[in-house]
Amino acid sequence: MVIGIAILKRGEIMLQLNSVSYQKGKSDLIQSVSATVQPGDRLTIFGPNGAGKSTLMRLMAGIIQPSSGTITYDDSLSGKNAIGYIPQQLALFENLTVKEHLRFYQKMIGSKTNPFMNEMIETLQLKDFWNKRIDELSGGMKRKVNLTVGMIQQPKIVFLDEPFVGVDLAAKHDMLNWLNRLNSRGVTIVFVTHDWQVIHELADKMWLMENGDLLHEATVDEVVHDHIELPDTSSALQKMISFHRY
Repeated sequence: MVIGIAILKRGEIMLQLNSVSYQKGKSDLIQSVSATVQPGDRLTIFGPNGAGKSTLMRLMAGIIQPSSGTITYDDSLSGKNAIGYIPQQLALFENLTVKEHLRFYQKMIGSKTNPFMNEMIETLQLKDFWNKRIDELSGGMKRKVNLTVGMIQQPKIVFLDEPFVGVDLAAKHDMLNWLNRLNSRGVTIVFVTHDWQVIHELADKMWLMENGDLLHEATVDEVVHDHIELPDTSSALQKMISFHRY
């Protein structure tokens, strides 16, 4: 049995999963997933609650290690700051201001204010809230700060777990604008969401999951226009897709 991670020479594969499984106790949360993420992908992992989406993404981000199988990374991801991860749970200190927050995380990773950082702050319209404490912000503004914290290091690939939960339309627009701008510069985007508007605006590819299995890889267009076949056992996933079509 082979377990662990490895580094590929730089090329057409950003990240590769080979028979990756993950168990917690006696539960099989991820079951022998094999798939590839290519440089510049805009990929969403889609499925019902409990499908294993967040667990799979945490595995790819290196937050947790597989129980079996291997995850292989392009050598552009070998640097300590090359991978960004934005969890669904807000990783924020309520008593700090937005400015203090970003300065804290910059210091923690050894980063200084730079054109990338300034552009991100401007695009996400954080400057108007610079001296506001986190506990004074709306849910949407907190999500923007959470996104910024996870990208201070200018990652080559970023993983986002339900980044738009509780976000109003204006905040969603700013966040989508920033993520698509980064992708146009070569940053690979992998995210989990149930929001079809976000899927249409931020994804080209979909991984369809249920019960820890990766059932199908397809383009968003193929999924929306019913050009895929799923096993009869994937009833919850079928309902989620069918509901959107009609």
